[in-house]
Amino acid sequence: MGLQFNALHLSYVVHVLGVAGAVMVLVWNISFRGGLAWESSNKNLIFNVHPVLMLIGLVILGGEAIISYKALPFKKAEKKLIHLILHAIALVLGIIGIYMAFKNHNESGIANVYSLHSWLGEEPVSVSSLGIGIIVLYDIQWIYGFLVFFYPGGTADLKKESLPWHVLFGIFLYTLVVANSALGFLEKLTFLESSGIEKYGSEAFLVNFTAIVAILYGTFVLLTALSRGPEEDNHSYSAI
Repeated sequence: MGLQFNALHLSYVVHVLGVAGAVMVLVWNISFRGGLAWESSNKNLIFNVHPVLMLIGLVILGGEAIISYKALPFKKAEKKLIHLILHAIALVLGIIGIYMAFKNHNESGIANVYSLHSWLGEEPVSVSSLGIGIIVLYDIQWIYGFLVFFYPGGTADLKKESLPWHVLFGIFLYTLVVANSALGFLEKLTFLESSGIEKYGSEAFLVNFTAIVAILYGTFVLLTALSRGPEEDNHSYSAI
């Protein structure tokens, strides 16, 4: 059974929040943090790539992948392919984002993996989601989904038995992604405030509101995924 909301209507809110979150994290890291760089003598520019990719990748594109079955006016096979591709892009961006955090820390002589945020996902002072623990689970989820539901594809019985668990674990995993994202914003802001930025300044407000947008985005993604979708979509997320 799902929620008796119209998933398509809720998805509009998801899209708006996603655009807002992407713009806010880019403004923060480009206008306030100095920009983005793959290689730079200013190692902070390398780290700035991390929050941008993690938020846009795992949180936003991952969320769009989750609601693709409920928000797109296509046939189920087409929505399945979009779901798969969006998750793959999110996964690649997440891996690159974690790599950039490690790259920054290694080149700056900063210790790696010493906080709860880094244990769950990425590195200590970060702004987004996912990473070491969560990225492994995300990998497993994507590979299993690819093999069972896409190619070579499992038997009808295997698909039927796997779907509820695939959906449930996907929602659980995405919840971890969003929660770790919020934890990353908190850690980064605490680090910046200890380094001298004003606690009630414009940058602090921007970071806090970006975190709020990320949490709201994740909330509406889950509401959309659990709501009433198109009639032809009776076997996607109805198992929850």
